[in-house]
This record gives sequence, C-alpha cells and structure tokens, in this order.
Amino acid sequence: MSLSVEQCTAYPCSAARLHATLTDAEYWSDRVRDLGSGSRVVRHEVTSTLTVSEVDQTLDPAAVPKSLRRLVGSTMSARCLERWQPLRSDGSAVGDYRLVTAGVPVILAGDLELRPTGTDRCALIFRGTVEATMPVVGPALEKMMAGDVERGFEAEREFTMRWLVAQGTVPPTASVQSRHD
Repeated sequence: MSLSVEQCTAYPCSAARLHATLTDAEYWSDRVRDLGSGSRVVRHEVTSTLTVSEVDQTLDPAAVPKSLRRLVGSTMSARCLERWQPLRSDGSAVGDYRLVTAGVPVILAGDLELRPTGTDRCALIFRGTVEATMPVVGPALEKMMAGDVERGFEAEREFTMRWLVAQGTVPPTASVQSRHD
C-alpha cells in the first residue's frame, strides 16, 4: 500500500536561478549545516547529464507520534537522494527525489519538476508516493510522512530564500512574497 503526495512550491526567482542553486555544492553544504543534528552531505556529483546530491539526515524524534516512538526508537535517520537533469530549452528541469528511513521501512519517492511561471518566478513541483511496509502501523506512518512533505518543502523554501538573499541573487523583499502564488 502507498499514499500519493503532490506538492507545489512557488519561488520568486527564475527557474534557471533555482536550478543553479539546487545543483550547487555550496548550497548543499550550507543546507545540511542548517539542518544540524549530525546531518551530512554524503555525495555531491555533477556530470554533463545529471547532478546528484545525497544527504544523511537525522530526523527529529518529536515529529514521530508518541504511539509510534516505541517502534522507531528515540532517533530516526534517513538517506535523501536528489537528482536533477540539466535545464531544458524551455527553461524547465526535471529530477527525482528519494528518502529512505533507516530502521523503519518508509520510502518517500517521486519526480521533481522545476517550471518557469513568469518573469523571475517558478514552481518546484513534487509528485510521488509514501510507502511504509510495516504491518499494522504502515498506514499511520504513511500519513505522518505525507504530512511532513509540505512542512519539508516549506522549510526548504525558507532556507533557499535566505540563501538566495545572502548570495545577492534575489532582493530581500522577494523572501516575503507569497509561497503558493
């Protein structure tokens, strides 16, 4: 059994700018540092056809419902893999994302699309599934992880906007624009 998930996050910058950011090694290093809790970049590899960013992440055990904590323990970790193809001629890009938790059989996986939506505006779209193969509690874990997708993309957007402003690539006022235009 799996649960479908879709998330669309608006950014007040061009798709080319966001793509350059999401494929930048310094961005990933800073992003992981912002996550804290022992998270680390395992791999960041750029070729002419694909950029791969792989991160080991410690997850906040407080985010796990109390009823499930006894099953997953006091700490949870995950390996995240994000891959992007180069920008296409229309200014869009596609990629994929996969998060696999350690110790708990939960996988979040799907396709990423970066789509221009106007001058200096774009949308990052995730379409995927959450699958938890643990008997009895699997559906509860899937719902928990599905709810975390929106929070995760919002946290990513907040960090990315701070990073873009710090890099001087978007004005500080851009970070207060609507998240879901």
